[in-house]
Amino acid sequence: MEIIIVGVGGIARRAYLPLLTSWDNVEITGIFSRTQKSVNEVCNKWHITNGTTDVNDLMKSKPDAAFVLTNDATHFKFTKMLLEADVDVFVEKPAASTSHEAYQLASIAGERNRILVVGFNRRYALLYRKAKELFTGKKIQLAVIQKHRTKATHISLYNNYLDDTIHQIDLLSYYCGKVIPLDTHIEMRNEKLVGAVSTVALPEGGLGVLMTSLEAGAWQENATLYGEELTVEVDAFRQLRIKHHDHEEVYGTDRAGKWITDMKERGFHGVIEHFFECIKTRKQPLTNGIEAARTQELMEQMVQAAGSEAGAPKGEWDRVERWENN
Repeated sequence: MEIIIVGVGGIARRAYLPLLTSWDNVEITGIFSRTQKSVNEVCNKWHITNGTTDVNDLMKSKPDAAFVLTNDATHFKFTKMLLEADVDVFVEKPAASTSHEAYQLASIAGERNRILVVGFNRRYALLYRKAKELFTGKKIQLAVIQKHRTKATHISLYNNYLDDTIHQIDLLSYYCGKVIPLDTHIEMRNEKLVGAVSTVALPEGGLGVLMTSLEAGAWQENATLYGEELTVEVDAFRQLRIKHHDHEEVYGTDRAGKWITDMKERGFHGVIEHFFECIKTRKQPLTNGIEAARTQELMEQMVQAAGSEAGAPKGEWDRVERWENN
């Protein structure tokens, strides 16, 4: 399979390039970056022969698939261009700046029979998936999803929820189905968002809570599910606790005798593998365009519940240095 990579910044170099350059039966036929310096760095390090600052040059190789890993604000533009050129696309989250644009991408993919995967890798992370399996056939009464960072970088709730917390919003949908937003409360300080709490109603009764603090002591991400005398806690990405009324079980991907790579723990390997499998089978992906657009629509509804404008992000909204403390 011949692929191209559009965007070779931090997340491409830390997650995708190490995996894709060693993937069986996959050839990277070209990369794109806005700067020649980045093109040269990546081509030299990863032994890629074709690099360019003109994305149209990459299309001459007629790739089977493309990975869009540019800054968030340009995802829609590049993904739309590739889908309309009949290329299957993997795009990092979010697929677009608004749910309206995300639905446009889903529509184009459907009309042209293209595979579109959006990189909500938490759905493919080992322990997050295990937590969902443990609640198969059980009703979740309460879901508490948290993500905390050490530094406030966003000037609005919309910017933060779209750029960073959207992974956790997607987990709410993954675990609980079509939830209904209730309330959102935020704290702003010095024109930056420092914290937010959103609540939702679960479709079969019960509640969901989403929390983020941007003044935490360390990066932290976890999910806790309660219901039918069962508690499941995921401490991302390496520990899962299962609590019953009379005993407790602890699982971890790094326990003795079971060493697993960081990329598998975090779900990057799983989501890429799923993308390639869907290209072969033409089956709809778990995180396809429609599913991703619904997550963005839910995010916008949560923002509106705070009394904030949910039309579009403001200013430079792609602000988080990924994996800064984790």
